[in-house]
Amino acid sequence: MQSADDTVKIASEYTDKIYLVERKGYVEPARKFAVEMTTGDWVLIVDADELIPLGLKKQLIPLAEDDNVDVVYMPRKNYIMGAWIKNTGWWPDYQPRFFRKGMIDFSDQIHAGSKIDEKARKLFLSDREENAIVHFAYYNVEHFVNKLNAYTSVEAKHLYDDGITFGFKELILSSAREFYNRFFKSKGYKDGYRGFSLSLMMGVYRVLTHIKLWENWQNQGVQVDIRYNELKEEILKKYSE
Repeated sequence: MQSADDTVKIASEYTDKIYLVERKGYVEPARKFAVEMTTGDWVLIVDADELIPLGLKKQLIPLAEDDNVDVVYMPRKNYIMGAWIKNTGWWPDYQPRFFRKGMIDFSDQIHAGSKIDEKARKLFLSDREENAIVHFAYYNVEHFVNKLNAYTSVEAKHLYDDGITFGFKELILSSAREFYNRFFKSKGYKDGYRGFSLSLMMGVYRVLTHIKLWENWQNQGVQVDIRYNELKEEILKKYSE
């Protein structure tokens, strides 16, 4: 995704099969493209901020060699703000990341998930720590807020493009529901101050998504900075006459 670090250089040491995709600011388009480019019978998806422990690797290889399963769901350990978050909706956080090619259809829309083939034989590894993908999700609050800002902009634009209209009632209900589900239903209170903070910030995520959806409708889908420049020109013209 047009990375500016040493990713391409490092990858070049292991393979000449390197493909570039447009940088969209979220992973789904690149993931969909990458899966389409694979040629093996099995696919293992590992994002740039994730790793597969050796113990998990040793469990996956026999599953691919046997003909008993098509899609393997693995729990994921999310490290957020310096700690493994064991509640608040981030554990066991099952991910279908190991699968027989053709059994999962991925969307290029943000947070859209994936479509599993109805005939796929699924296996959920037990939610033990040794079975988990390790995910360095958000290393501090600033990192979380930066991603939150980017993701809500993309999600709001997709909602606008799908014709979803803004509603004040849904803004209130979705944010309250998000906080309740994470802090109470998913026992975020067990994660202490991190659990409370994350539940609150995820509620804010819903608020910002709906406010940005409203902004999209106000600007008729025109990028905000472009609309602002147009408005500024109109005002300057008005006061210069």
